[in-house]
Amino acid sequence: MTRRRSDSGVATVWGLGWLVVCLSIGWICLLASAVVASQHHLDAAADLASLGGAARLQAGGDGCAAALHAADSNGVRMTGCRRDGDDIVVTVEDTVALPFGLDGRLLSTARAGPS
Repeated sequence: MTRRRSDSGVATVWGLGWLVVCLSIGWICLLASAVVASQHHLDAAADLASLGGAARLQAGGDGCAAALHAADSNGVRMTGCRRDGDDIVVTVEDTVALPFGLDGRLLSTARAGPS
């Protein structure tokens, strides 16, 4: 006589397993979108800083001082500014908070000048 095994309770285990998988994927996507949004903000801040610096340079002022002011106004740290002919090249950085107490460092560089 063969004994038949019961499959009762298997759907609950599978359901919980898939729930954990789906929640993990959702959490990773949420984290990735936060990093992408921070990078876009940093890119925009670098563009604005370089445009402000180029405009000030064209007016005869200190382009890097204007770029620093624009970077500070956007909440990012300017790590580099140099004049390349009539252009201003600005590098800015920011950090993004990651899980488990880690911080990610994001960088962006932008160039602006007369056409």
